[in-house]
Formats: sequence, structure tokens, C-alpha cells
Amino acid sequence: MKGERSKLPRKLDWAERWVRDGMALSMQPAFFESLQVDMTNSRALIDRAREQGVRLTYAAILVRAAALALTANPDLHVLVCGNRMYSPHCVDVAVSVSSQGSLAPLLVLRSANTKTLPELAAELASRADEARTEQAELMSGLRRWGWLLPLPVLRRAALRLMQRSLEFQRKGAGTFQVSIVRTVDQAMTPVFSGTAILTAGRVTERVVALGHTPVVRPTVYLTCSADHRVWSGTAAERFLLTVQEILEGQTLEKETLSLLRTQDSAGDPHR
Repeated sequence: MKGERSKLPRKLDWAERWVRDGMALSMQPAFFESLQVDMTNSRALIDRAREQGVRLTYAAILVRAAALALTANPDLHVLVCGNRMYSPHCVDVAVSVSSQGSLAPLLVLRSANTKTLPELAAELASRADEARTEQAELMSGLRRWGWLLPLPVLRRAALRLMQRSLEFQRKGAGTFQVSIVRTVDQAMTPVFSGTAILTAGRVTERVVALGHTPVVRPTVYLTCSADHRVWSGTAAERFLLTVQEILEGQTLEKETLSLLRTQDSAGDPHR
């Protein structure tokens, strides 16, 4: 416009076009539900593990809780690929890793339902850079070779074909997703892959009612976004309540402290 400065528009590169088409194709008709969870036991568990030289994180705790919740509710642990619905035996949790791009890399933790909290925490810490590197290599490859399918209709047809593969979906985004945004109170994201995604905000002190008495407790807002073609509102509610029960109960404390005591008595050098 006259009297105004503006940059000339640029064309999306081939990687950006693939991402755009993938998001448009993958976005599912979803709904979301939220609740506030008391993290007092989780914070105490982190502190007690640290005293014994083991570093735990809220991220690992949420991954473990989600995996246990799906194991306890196997009818919710499903994956739709094309016109087929699968019920995987192993819960592969994909965790969003912070990055500068619009598409967060996913770190897939295989068989999270069979791993201990210390194992999950160590894997999250050691493999975050690996996920970012794999994402960068993928985007670089798409920028170089994405032109081989120049039309959106061709790219989307290829993506539909890949999404029919159970192994493709599990490799790229696991069977369930967890995303944590540590600087806000509450977060919600659409479901692009899988059946549902659990998002968490920051763990911080809030005033809550304990009986009829206001008390200050560390809490977190958990939000479950789910594909409405697979989960009902009641199913998402059941999942969130199971996660809440695990986080506010003694399940994680008992299994983790029992493991740490066993390692301590055995003189585990990796503790």
C-alpha cells in the first residue's frame, strides 16, 4: 500500500508444504476435558529420589502415569489406521520436545508401560537432542526431495497411504502423546496423530479446598484432547480420573522407592 513498507511474500519451501498438508490431513474432530491435580506426592517423590542420587522429573512422572492409566483401561489404548482399529500391547508414548520450529519434534518412548520412572527420566534427558536432530534431518530431506510430489493432492495421497500403516504411526508418534508447557497454567492442542493427547501446564502452588479448609498445594492442570470418533466424553473422563488417582495416590512412590531400595542394597553402580 502507498506510504507503507511491506516485505514481499515468499513461497513456502517444500518441507513447509508437506507439513501444511500433513496437518490439514491429520487434524481430527476432537474435544477436550481438563481437571486440576494435586502434585504433592509427585514433588515429594522427586525430592526423595534426589536424596538417593536419582533425578526424576514431572515429565517422566506424567508419562509413567499416562502409560499406567492406559494399561489399566486397555479399551482406551487403540490406534486407528485407515479403516482398521488396532489395540497395541505396548504403550509407546510420544513426548513433545521443545524447539524453535512450528512443529515440535516427538521423542517416542517405547513400551513406557514396562519402564521404571528412573529409566523414563534418563531416556527423556538423553534422547531430547536426538529427537531434534531427526526432525532437522527430516525437514532437510523434504526441502531437498519434496518437489518430487509437487501437487497437494499427490502429497496428501502419499500421506494417507502412510497413515494406514500401524508401524508408520507408532514410529513417528507412538500410540499416545504427552505434551508439557512449563510456562503456562493450562494448554490444549488438537489431535494430529493417535487417539488422544495429554497436555500439562506448569506445576505451581495454588490455593485449593481440602475439606472445608483452604490450603496451598502444588497442582497442575491436565487436559486431554481426544478423537471424538474413537473416544467418548466418558472415556476421556475415565482416563483423566485414572491419571489423577495415580498421581495423587501411592502407586508411583511405592514402585519407585522399592526399586531404589533394591538398587541400594545391591550396590548398583548406575544408581
